[in-house]
Amino acid sequence: MNQLHANHETGRANGAHDRHGQAQRLVDRARSAQEHWSRRPLEERAEALSRAAREMLRSRSEAIALARDEMGKVEAEGLFNETLGPVDAVAAWTRVVRRALAPERVHLNPLSFLGKHATIEHVPRGVVGIIAPWNFPISGLYRAVLPALLTGNAVIVKPSPYTPRSSSWFVDRLAAELPTGLAQCLPGDRAAGEDLIDAGIDACVFTGSTRSGRTVQVHCAERGIPCSAEMGGKDAAIVLRDCDLGRTVAGVTHWTLSNAGQSCGAIEIAYVDASVADAFIARVARVFSALDETSVAPLANQAQFDLVSSHVKDARSAGATVITGGYARDGLWYAPTLLDRCSARMSVVREETFGPVLAVVRVAGVSDAVAAINRGRYGLGASIWTSDVARAKRLASRLDVGIVNINNHGFSGAIPSLPWSGTRDTGFGVANSVFALPTFVRPRVTTVDDSKDPDIYFMPYDSTLMKLGSLIADAQLGKVGEAWKIPLLLRRRLKSLREFFR
Repeated sequence: MNQLHANHETGRANGAHDRHGQAQRLVDRARSAQEHWSRRPLEERAEALSRAAREMLRSRSEAIALARDEMGKVEAEGLFNETLGPVDAVAAWTRVVRRALAPERVHLNPLSFLGKHATIEHVPRGVVGIIAPWNFPISGLYRAVLPALLTGNAVIVKPSPYTPRSSSWFVDRLAAELPTGLAQCLPGDRAAGEDLIDAGIDACVFTGSTRSGRTVQVHCAERGIPCSAEMGGKDAAIVLRDCDLGRTVAGVTHWTLSNAGQSCGAIEIAYVDASVADAFIARVARVFSALDETSVAPLANQAQFDLVSSHVKDARSAGATVITGGYARDGLWYAPTLLDRCSARMSVVREETFGPVLAVVRVAGVSDAVAAINRGRYGLGASIWTSDVARAKRLASRLDVGIVNINNHGFSGAIPSLPWSGTRDTGFGVANSVFALPTFVRPRVTTVDDSKDPDIYFMPYDSTLMKLGSLIADAQLGKVGEAWKIPLLLRRRLKSLREFFR
């Protein structure tokens, strides 16, 4: 090995060591802070987070500017999607945690467990590592950071390298109202996330692509760390012939183009009944063509721009018709794009596009749409657009997805009491609701025995114990002929135990 190469290898090794050392220091600091935080009552924790949330709301212009600068988010979406929610989110999560994690007294069979009672309580796991996405760098953290802290954990956020300042802004505002070290950031690339897991965190929350999510899950599993991974989506809208076309076009447009389509819950495919397809496409095309940079943001980074461009190019070459859009201007801005006559062989139908593109697949009936959705790689959400709500509810039960919306889409992701989860390549991780809490807490059982005597099954064993056990088994099977002997045998057994242990 020549000296230059040797120096390079040494420098790389030292850099990795420094990164890992930084992660370890953050975890150690977090663990120290968490020990005291976990002993505070829920209401005190909630009040601290509420103070931080109110300060975020007051300084929302800073967050809007950061989201615009780092990923091009338009001002309205920076306001409504990123900054208006922290106060409500803290209050809603407090209600979820208070209701779900109250200690539970457990009934025990007095014959089998005489003099005993038990309680289940939920205790924090310790230090939670959160590997965050870039598409919602502030509000996307509500789902993990807030419940983790409310349940008594410390958190370390590994922001996306595309949006480190936006996510750090959120964590810093929280940290200002919390004990030192309880909420921290570990900026960096993929290696920083690996370092965080290796540093000994107690649980992990990941949001991002399926490929990265699987790697994170394996890494955590090898270390015995529970991991909740939300990994991707390819949401579809089913447009039925009896829909309110105006309302449907408005809803599909918004949930396709909001955040430039860079959301796992964005509508990427519309399965449209052939009888209304022409009318639907004409109205969507008119609306898409009228929207510009004031409503539709640019794509967040070059990699995402290249992916969207490749999907549209593939669809065009495979026979799709570009009704409107399909071009870019001003750097990363990609025009709202409507594709007609798409099919399952196209990447824009099979794979996650994550951009301002709607692929229309004309279907002969609703069964074709349901079958197509259930065959897809992803199973996060779907929506049904129709005036027959009862029928839509029946169709919802046939969809193999985590979230079904009727005459709307996507908004439930902002409601802490409703689970956000999916099937297949979306992963089995759960965000929001009581179903997400096992990532942040584990059960602990405390039993108390008020008995003065030894239990009847304590050593030494004798013939009385065996006869007693047989009669109890017979009684459970409904054979009660000699059940009257049970109290006599109990007294005889207890007497012999008292004498033995005297």
